[in-house]
Parts: sequence; structure tokens; C-alpha cells
Amino acid sequence: MIRQVAWLGALAVFCAAPAVRAQSGVSEGFYKEGVKLGEESRKSGDDAKLAEALSRFQKAAVLEPKVFKYQLNMAYAYDWLNRLPEAQAAYETAITLGPRDRAAHGGLGDVYRRLKFYERAEKEFKAALALDKKDFSSQMGLAAIAVERDDLDGALKMYQVALKTNPKSSEAAFKSANILWRKKEYPGAIDNYRKALAIKPDYTEAQFGLGLALKEKGDKEAARVELKKACQAGIKQACGHLRKLDE
Repeated sequence: MIRQVAWLGALAVFCAAPAVRAQSGVSEGFYKEGVKLGEESRKSGDDAKLAEALSRFQKAAVLEPKVFKYQLNMAYAYDWLNRLPEAQAAYETAITLGPRDRAAHGGLGDVYRRLKFYERAEKEFKAALALDKKDFSSQMGLAAIAVERDDLDGALKMYQVALKTNPKSSEAAFKSANILWRKKEYPGAIDNYRKALAIKPDYTEAQFGLGLALKEKGDKEAARVELKKACQAGIKQACGHLRKLDE
């Protein structure tokens, strides 16, 4: 199962890898039910289904606590239900069982980040990148930590690295643009907002940002076009800026 978690477009996958050793039919049955329920949750967006999936992973893990995939999927479910302390514990257990699993390190890093344990988060993201230097989610996680620390140069560098890893990421382009806008580097911001919109044409926040950047650059006519689109898409702030342009 693939489902976007809370930072900057992070992805996690319900693990259905073969067991390292034979599991009992009962625990494996609970696990497979959990994977099925998790897939149903992904398709429907129903968190009640996800809670059911969690209960199955919990039962499997109680029966066989040293099976990596049971702990990892339990961590994913806790994570997506925003039960962060429990997700942290499950990820930590999973890493003890599978210390070279990139996804486990990345998932724990994201939980630490959301709990504002930035040094721990950074360590886990770097561990994930040591296992896979093109781990997009960990690159985005490091960028988000840099933003939290007000390290704009570090954040921009990491968002650009992430965009190179995944050139189709509208989020990486948008967040690069936001950093450039904060740095008052408006031509670069404009380029990156346009890049985000080329990837995702209905990205209304990028449309709004593009309008603001064009306004700051002094191109009022182009700004008016973009702010009008953002206003029509429902961004009230864009409507306010549009009115000011027309005054």
C-alpha cells in the first residue's frame, strides 16, 4: 500500500515481503488480513479500515514479536493514524530486527521530525540515505528540518537535490520556490513555481505563489493573470492581492 504521510510528499509502503523464517499460519493470517485492509483503506480513504489493519498487525506481532514485517507494518499504521509515540516504538523495534531497512529508518526519521526531535530525525534520514542515496523521502525530510531551523540555504539545497532525484515532484519544486521567495530571489522563485505548475497544473498554491513572485518582480500584468486564476480557484488571499493590484 502506498499512502502519503504528513511532510513534504513522504511515501510509505505496506510491506508484503516474504518472511525471513517461517511464520505460524495464525500470525501470517492476521498479517495478510492487515495488508488487505490497508489496501482497502488506501482506495477508500477510510481510517476505520486502517484501524482494523492495525489491529491485525498488532495480533500478528503479539504472536511473533521478532518478525520484522509485522513490526514495520504496525509502525506504518500507527504513523498514518498519527499515533506518533506508538509509531516511534514500532519503528525502533523494526530497526532492531532489520537495521539495514531504508524505509524503517526513513519512517522513524519522519516521526521524530513531527515530534520535533530534529537531531534524531536527521540521524535516521541520513541512515536511510546511506542505504540509498536517492531516497527522495529522506531528502525531503532533511529539507523540512532545515526549514524548521530557519536554514534557508540548507533547505533550498536539499529541495533541489530531491527535485533532481524526482523531477516530477511538484512539491519539491513548490517548496524550492517558497524558499527562493523568502530569500527575495524572485526570478528563481518564478521558475520553480512554473515548474511546479507544469508538473501539476491545478496546483493552486503554486499559482498563488507565482502571482506574488511576479508582483514582487514588478510584472503586474503577469501577476494579475496568475492571481486571478488563484482567486477563481478559491484562494481568498489571492483575491485580496488582486484587488490591491487594481486599486
